[in-house]
Amino acid sequence: MTQLHRQNPPGDSELTVPVGRVVVWCLAILSVAAAVLHFAVASENFGAHWSFGVLMLVAAWLQVMWAVAVIVRSSRSMLWAGAVLNAGVVVAELATHPAGGAFENGLCVAVGAVVATGCGWLLAVRADHPVPRRRLVTVSASAALAAVAVLGVALATATPAALGTSAQGTSAQGTGARGTSGSSASGAMPGMNMSGVADSSIKLANNTPAGDITMPDTNMQMMAGMRMADPSACTTTPTKAQEEAAVSMVNTSWNDAKKYQSLAAAKAAGYSPVTPSGAPVVHYLNMAYYRAVLKGGPVLNYQDPQSLVYANTPNGAVLVAAMYITSYHGPTPQPGGCLTQWHVHTNLCLTGSLDVVGAVGPGQATCPPGSVNKVTPAMIHVWFVPIPGGPTAIDAPDPQVVHAAKQVHAPVNGTA
Repeated sequence: MTQLHRQNPPGDSELTVPVGRVVVWCLAILSVAAAVLHFAVASENFGAHWSFGVLMLVAAWLQVMWAVAVIVRSSRSMLWAGAVLNAGVVVAELATHPAGGAFENGLCVAVGAVVATGCGWLLAVRADHPVPRRRLVTVSASAALAAVAVLGVALATATPAALGTSAQGTSAQGTGARGTSGSSASGAMPGMNMSGVADSSIKLANNTPAGDITMPDTNMQMMAGMRMADPSACTTTPTKAQEEAAVSMVNTSWNDAKKYQSLAAAKAAGYSPVTPSGAPVVHYLNMAYYRAVLKGGPVLNYQDPQSLVYANTPNGAVLVAAMYITSYHGPTPQPGGCLTQWHVHTNLCLTGSLDVVGAVGPGQATCPPGSVNKVTPAMIHVWFVPIPGGPTAIDAPDPQVVHAAKQVHAPVNGTA
């Protein structure tokens, strides 16, 4: 199938190739395109779990090597290898990104399925019908141009995390997902303006010590190193149903998280600090609960929140919030409409186990060894202490959080 030969009719001296050879070249081009996509998404998958990142890199290298090998020798064994390899990649992608994941991940699945199907077709049919050699060049060139165009769209629309892009922000303060540098005396958070005017008439009573639910202030300025998950300002007045859903979300979160007011209970349940212990505010993560999200489980799992936030006060650690974290490019449900908004951090230095070990910014251009600066998955808080903005406030500087934590009754804990 790999050899050039001449057409039989007398007088026709044009070189020909089997049509299967044309198909093989196209499949090889697609395999390389899939490899590029896998290299692109490896970084964000490492952020989810090291095994996901390794899977992406292994798949990428195998797809590159297969593309070269099948061009050199288009044997049946190579076609079988291509079919098995790409089918396996598709299955692995679907298993680790069951909800669809990023556009790049979905494209990896689609391209892998096409390559696997193409290899299967070549194994099942006779594809030795001769076609002019120029067809090999034109069809392969068209396939390459199409692949480059699709890759361009995929990579251009990928988040900075997918491309490993660093973002500038505050310097590391040992506070993990929040830093106090840059916050004004009034609590405004410089860095990003959101246009619009908050509806100050919304005040929804709830069962938490955090006060009324209010509409997030869309004139707020966020700390450097933070931005909203959705760049479009969310200013739509919530419906009655959304108001009720926001109250239900806050009440349910509080009722289910009360048991974790005891830091010992949280640790026994599998929560461990991912930001420096002893800092004013410390984030705890339950990796088992977060892996459930990566496998397609609900993000707003009130009974088993992926993260808990504690503030260290003179009387010990106080539970100040439950935090729900989606997967990269995963769902960001807003049961309360604009009352419930998601944000990301762009300046954090994360290890493979999602520990926060620093932040890039003025005075610290690079991350410590063993960590990478990447945009975090989107997250949303439900606050249990009276910070400005109420239970669904987007975020708050550490001094505000610690001050609010001192105002609530809490069991005696050690230092978080």
